[in-house]
Amino acid sequence: MGATVTAAVLGHAHALDWSLLRRRVGHWATTAGHWSTGEQLAAAAVLILAAVAVGTLVRTCGDGAVRIWTGRPARPAPTAGPPADRPPRTALDDLQTDIERLRTPRPARDRTADVRQEIDALTVRRDRIALARPTRPTYTGDRLAATVVRVDTQYGIDLAACWPRLWMVLPEDVRTELRTVRTRFDTAVVGSVWAACYAVLGCFWWPAAVAAVVTGLLARQRVSQAAAALAEHVESAVDVHLRRLAEEIGFTALADGPPNRRLGLALNRIARKAT
Repeated sequence: MGATVTAAVLGHAHALDWSLLRRRVGHWATTAGHWSTGEQLAAAAVLILAAVAVGTLVRTCGDGAVRIWTGRPARPAPTAGPPADRPPRTALDDLQTDIERLRTPRPARDRTADVRQEIDALTVRRDRIALARPTRPTYTGDRLAATVVRVDTQYGIDLAACWPRLWMVLPEDVRTELRTVRTRFDTAVVGSVWAACYAVLGCFWWPAAVAAVVTGLLARQRVSQAAAALAEHVESAVDVHLRRLAEEIGFTALADGPPNRRLGLALNRIARKAT
């Protein structure tokens, strides 16, 4: 609200004329001092309602901003085309091919130290590019989508279908931590909405455009960091508590030992109701 009032008073012509702003605000305060108590309360109520309306609008736009940051289409994407229409190979694919080439000839226990070291080095290079093959137009979207791919590759579970069941068996402190991380992500996204608001205001008062750039850069950094933390927490919850979900559902035999794809496929059948 303060930035909007400042823009309305100063505009581009007097963008940094703070004395003009003080005089104008002082004049308004003097004028309001002559109003009746009812008129003053009504004016205060209007200002409060306007501030609440702006905040509500920004939070409402946050859902759309999340969709933009994560690169999710408003409608389901069309099915993949024939192989000829698929994207070309990338450096990530080449590194993954090299890793699989080194892994394939012999089991892990028979690999030499040099081979293991080369696999580790290639894995580090691959993960610096992305944790899974990019499928979305934004880094944030790819980072969150990578969690789905990674848990499917490791355990064979459909995270979207199994997550509500897993959530029910998570300890309360884990759920609290996940809520905190998700709130941090949502707050960072809302920061980008404020940057957009400042950009619009910059059309009428140029210092707001500077604020938009600064706010936008901070939001970009915070959204990326928060998305990475959220993805890491979700993946960790699956790693640590997947066996507990299996035991609660009744797959005690499959839950004996580290989680594996056989267990994941069994959980999928329950979550999807065999559909």
